[in-house]
Amino acid sequence: MTEHPVSGAGSERDGEPVSLIDGIATTRTIRRYTDEPVPTRALRDILFAATRAPSGSNRQLFRMIVLTDGPNAVAAKRLIGESARGMWAAKRRNDSYDVGSGIEQSSPKARMARTMQRYVDEFDSVPVLILPCLIRHRAPTPTEGASIYPACQNLLLAARALGYGGAFAAWQAPVEDELRELLGIPLDVFIAGTITLGKPEGAHGPVRRRPMSELVFEETWDNSPTWAVDPPGTKHTSAGPPRRT
Repeated sequence: MTEHPVSGAGSERDGEPVSLIDGIATTRTIRRYTDEPVPTRALRDILFAATRAPSGSNRQLFRMIVLTDGPNAVAAKRLIGESARGMWAAKRRNDSYDVGSGIEQSSPKARMARTMQRYVDEFDSVPVLILPCLIRHRAPTPTEGASIYPACQNLLLAARALGYGGAFAAWQAPVEDELRELLGIPLDVFIAGTITLGKPEGAHGPVRRRPMSELVFEETWDNSPTWAVDPPGTKHTSAGPPRRT
């Protein structure tokens, strides 16, 4: 194994499957999809990966509601689409996406705003909508996400491996009552979010995150080990709080 197995990671070579490490390093949030449907065989493999995820006490209480083009899917996409547009409009306003650097069309802020606006505008026609759910066996706890979110990440990584992409959000929150009635979801089930899937209208590529030296500590808080070094060529994000000096 090379010192930095993810160095240069970005896309499959000549149709060869992407490695697990490369897949982790290049699974971007994909919000723009082609009109191509996701075949049921691909859905089977993607959801199989989700079902292999760990959960608390191995109870396996997570469930995935898959919605493609049936009548309930159409209604659910419409419900969540309306919610998504309202939530994004509020965030766009509250986070000042249209002032400062947001008025510069080439800025990261403006590009994100365009991407998000298109995503919510076209939400009703996403190829696949998945609602990850968790059957609660006790009152809600701060740790219950550990029994559902690993399955969501497995799902997104499997989609990446098969040439698809997805986005995870919480657009369902304002319309949960309507979704429960529409889809027959019991009250003791936690709807953990929304996942959209489809063929990317673009490409996966190396994700941008903060440097390892800011995120990984050894022995004590804020003590970055000398080996916490990103692979050559790694690009970083400017998101998050100011970097320490």
